[in-house]
Amino acid sequence: MNNSLFQSFKYFISIILFLLWANSLLYGQQAENNTREITGIVFHDKEKTGTYNPAVDIPLEGIAVSNGRDIVLTDQGGSYRLELLDNSFVFVIKPRNWNIAADNLQIPRFYYKNFPQGATGAKYTGLAATAPLPESADFPMYPVEEPDEFEVIVFADTQPRNEKELHYLTRDAVDELIGYDAAFGITLGDLVFDNLDLFEPLNQIISKLGVPWRHLIGNHDLDFTADDNIAARGKYFKHYGPSYYSFEYGPAHFIVMDNIRFIIDGDNRYYRPEVSENHMIYLENELARLDNDKLLIILMHIPWDDRGWNMEQRNRLAELLSSHTNVLSLGAHWHRHYHRFLDEDFGFSPQNPHHMVSVGAVCGAWWRGFADEYGIPHAVMSDGTPAGYGILKIADNQAKLHWQSSRRSVDFQMHIHVQDKIESENTPGLVITANIFNAMPDAEVFMSVGDNGPWIPMQRIISQDPLRREMLEHENAIRERFEDFPGLEMRGSANSYKLWQAEITEKLEPGMHIIHIKSKDRWWEHEGKKILWVKP
Repeated sequence: MNNSLFQSFKYFISIILFLLWANSLLYGQQAENNTREITGIVFHDKEKTGTYNPAVDIPLEGIAVSNGRDIVLTDQGGSYRLELLDNSFVFVIKPRNWNIAADNLQIPRFYYKNFPQGATGAKYTGLAATAPLPESADFPMYPVEEPDEFEVIVFADTQPRNEKELHYLTRDAVDELIGYDAAFGITLGDLVFDNLDLFEPLNQIISKLGVPWRHLIGNHDLDFTADDNIAARGKYFKHYGPSYYSFEYGPAHFIVMDNIRFIIDGDNRYYRPEVSENHMIYLENELARLDNDKLLIILMHIPWDDRGWNMEQRNRLAELLSSHTNVLSLGAHWHRHYHRFLDEDFGFSPQNPHHMVSVGAVCGAWWRGFADEYGIPHAVMSDGTPAGYGILKIADNQAKLHWQSSRRSVDFQMHIHVQDKIESENTPGLVITANIFNAMPDAEVFMSVGDNGPWIPMQRIISQDPLRREMLEHENAIRERFEDFPGLEMRGSANSYKLWQAEITEKLEPGMHIIHIKSKDRWWEHEGKKILWVKP
């Protein structure tokens, strides 16, 4: 090879190497950009195809989109741009008067998944590794007229262990709600009792109510065979999508929290109430963009009053919420139903205590107790509240929660404890106790005996419900007599925060006397009656 030809060959090779290097650099930069950012368009899907058609569809400006940490608003062209985080969801925050599609199980689908390595435990098949996201991750939306007044079905702790308990859930709560005129429904976590294979049949049952349903995560919805906090949620992610997010309906803004942290410490696997740092930043960003007087409904599994909270983090969350003046938190977890107004002891403002409702469980006391004539355990909760669910009522920019005991009338709001019969001479000093299931701590409660008896105030006490305690003693006595008595035995009673007591001060004449009780708080007025048989 002569020198001229050799020089030409070297020059040719140099060009090839330079082009290969430049191409690899450009490809690497593109790959880096693809992992760092996600873009897309939020649009009015006029033809309901689910795919953006610029010739027909209308881009929507000012719609919030999040990666689970940052929140951006779409521009005039409906476009957004966000950093793409690994092991995360990108989701649109539904605004008022716009709807998002739900699947055939009534579960809203408003997100994209980015889990390159998947997320799963050993026992349950979780989320498989996700494919690369589309070049444009678009969100179709559909206009809808949302009223100022509406209702939401609120389930807490449905928590079946097996198919038999799925049957209890269906017969005890779901059947009676078919056709109920609700805007949507929510379950405040503990969808199942550690058996994550029940997600699918549970979803099928709930879908028969015919309204969109939001399923929150609870501690019993984690896969405890997983190796980390993300993988423990893999099965949940697969069925329900992101575990925290927000949406609007009518005048209310709903914030869904995931406050379950899965911890591995040597051979121990447990949980505690905590939000991730990305979740915290998301809440900061979300609350900062909302008006301070906006009606906020905070949805969570573990309530604010759980002693497992990290105090510093709870105080940080409380400080965020304290700047808003119209907030209601709904939690679950305790299998008890009560109201609390949280002050500086929980990090909230003493001038503006935070109203929290610990919503009673659909499964009551974990489907325990003697079965009724339909084969369903009574499952009265440890604080004496019957198994049931809530109906959240939104009106006049305010929220109120009605408690509905399963398969009971809408007016069944208390049980009154007094012995069935008593001799006349023993009536002075007779104690009457009322468990008013949904009463607030500052409710005004009065009692009257007879048709024209005076109304006397009842005093609130914190104690075990005497009726529930008697039920427990009765069932335990029967179980001691009969081995292998069917059903799960009741567990111990807990203090109730909605008990009121009063004494009969005068001697009652023999006969039948009606005990009247009425209560009133800032939400509801309730009445209850019970006959007392006074013997000579």
